[in-house]
Parts: sequence; C-alpha cells; structure tokens
Amino acid sequence: MIPNMAFVGFVESVSNLHSSELRSMWLSGLVDEKFKLPSIETMLSQTLKEIEVMKRSSRFYKRHCISTYSINHSDEICKDLGWSSWRKKDWISEVFGPYNIEEYAKED
Repeated sequence: MIPNMAFVGFVESVSNLHSSELRSMWLSGLVDEKFKLPSIETMLSQTLKEIEVMKRSSRFYKRHCISTYSINHSDEICKDLGWSSWRKKDWISEVFGPYNIEEYAKED
C-alpha cells in the first residue's frame, strides 16, 4: 500500500471520455484542499445506495457501470468543486443535448 496514491484514467466507453480530465480536476481540487472528503461511513452509505439503484435499473450492475451513470458522476464532481452541475447555456440544451468536454471546462 502506498499512502495518498491516486489513479485517474479509467475509461469504459466513448460516452465518458471526458471523465478522466474531469476526475483530474477533482483530484487537483482535493489535493489543493478546495473541499474535503465525506466520512468513510457517508461514502460507504452512498456507495451502497448507488449499488441498489444500479441493481434496480441496470442488468450490468455486477460490472463497471461508469458509462451508465456518467452524467450523475460528473454532476457529483461539479458539486464537490463548487461548480453548477447545469453546464449548458439554456434549459432545452441541458435537458436534450449531449454533454462534451467543453462543457466541463475549469471554472475560475
């Protein structure tokens, strides 16, 4: 075990290629102490809730489901970084348009 070691870069499919860059920004924010991780109990509880949602909504819950839940995951990263999870310029695009990496550009 190596303390404080982190890996960024898991990409399951083309639908979540932006994830690695967004996760790198999240990791940078964590290292720069822009936010703190929740307690272990809170993280475990959230993970168990997400597993239950995956079991009910996807036949792939025993496999990696990052692409299935990538928008939710990206929204959580934006929240941690203090960014709005609404990344489009108008609500019609937000609801019906696909996301791309440009919408996750670093906010100052």
